Amino acid sequence: MDTLNKTIKKLNDNEYQELLSAVAGRKNNKPYVVLESARKHNYSENQMMELLGVTPSTYYTLKSRLNERIAEYLSKNVNNPISVLKEKVAMVPAMLFGSDRNVAIRSLKNLEKQLIEYDLSNELIIVYKALARLSMHNGDYDYYEKEYNRHVAYSLAVVKAEDLFYEFVKRAGNYRLTRDERDYESVQTILRELTNISELYHGHRLFVLYNLVRIYYLNLFTTRTENLRALELEIDSLLQQINKYFEKFELDTFYQSVRFLVDYLYFDYYQRTGNQVRADHYYRQINQQVPDVASKPIFSFYVTQFLQSKTQRYLVNGNAQELTDINTDLESGFDTDVNEPYPFISLRMFQSLGKFYQGDYTGSAKVINNMRNDLSMKKFVYSDVESKLFQALQYCYMGEDGLCSQLLQSVKRQIPEDDRRFDPAHAFIKILKAAIKPEEFRKKVKKLAELNETFRSQITGQDSMLWFVKMDEPMIRRLANPIKD
Repeated sequence: MDTLNKTIKKLNDNEYQELLSAVAGRKNNKPYVVLESARKHNYSENQMMELLGVTPSTYYTLKSRLNERIAEYLSKNVNNPISVLKEKVAMVPAMLFGSDRNVAIRSLKNLEKQLIEYDLSNELIIVYKALARLSMHNGDYDYYEKEYNRHVAYSLAVVKAEDLFYEFVKRAGNYRLTRDERDYESVQTILRELTNISELYHGHRLFVLYNLVRIYYLNLFTTRTENLRALELEIDSLLQQINKYFEKFELDTFYQSVRFLVDYLYFDYYQRTGNQVRADHYYRQINQQVPDVASKPIFSFYVTQFLQSKTQRYLVNGNAQELTDINTDLESGFDTDVNEPYPFISLRMFQSLGKFYQGDYTGSAKVINNMRNDLSMKKFVYSDVESKLFQALQYCYMGEDGLCSQLLQSVKRQIPEDDRRFDPAHAFIKILKAAIKPEEFRKKVKKLAELNETFRSQITGQDSMLWFVKMDEPMIRRLANPIKD
């Protein structure tokens, strides 16, 4: 029922009414009752069976068939304006058997121009093979056969580039959870392969795929801010060119779907380089549209990166209301799943951060605790340690020193002494130990401030462990106060 509820609730009123008319029938039909319940209520499976008056086997058969009909209906209504061109390509084989060869060739050449413009290599293969067969008895045969072979190779390159485009977000996300060198090497291998393909073949689609990945790579893995800042002119030029392709080929479904990434990358880049004026400009353009993008699972990586940059923005301006302004919509619309751990973990950490900086330490700790119960973190030791230490900080603010100590002991058993990834963790543990140790208030505040300076020196970049903890003077004084409210 959960999947059906999410699907139905994402539709606007017009879309829902059209779906209801198409797949549910009359009001007294059971499919109609199921859809209306999914739209307006949050019934459990047992409640739905009781409402419908059916057995479990009948209910699950009904739900399965309804899901199939909904999927079929929604797939037919995907906005895909370029399909007109593809429908013309589907008619190409029939042109071989027409009564006028010259008319068929002229039609195919006209179609060829349109397909070249949109860089549709798979469809061009079909057109060139047809042109070659229609030109077997004149001098154009060799040319079209050569073009056919060239586009077969190019088509395979585009498919490979698209695979790498999607593989990048998986590998990059995994690295963010582990900070393991092997995962980083996988990301580098993807970028190298994309670079080789883009150098071997030319076309606007390869240009877009390669540079979207490359700019995200630069934002994620350039450790020195001044080095990233030095690339501003190049990155701005690339994003402007990508935007021009999106505008020129407005019928292209892929371009139409990912064009939001230009503004996301601008915001991410300017936030990371400290250009707050420009970062805020792009933030205001995209912030309210994020929940809509988040409702599409294939974009979860990009939404996650936006939330990371939004957190960095909070550390600059300290506005907790702006940090959490879209959280309600994200909770209902960001369809994260334990099988996709990077967005799943990142969203929960972002939700926990929002509650933490609003002073709701109990709610913040609960979010992390639920996350760690829902997903095994054994494969992601780095993220597990980070989340435990953040949860221990919340227990410390709550006055739950026993729970804080338990988490610190758990973390100490997990982290090796000689692994530099965990240097901030060692420093943070010392802060929390000092915070729960009985000591005179002024001395404790001074000691915590000194330990915080050491902790800050261990954070080598914006993405180091616990970079999102803003330990200013009021927070330190609260941490030192033995009387927690």
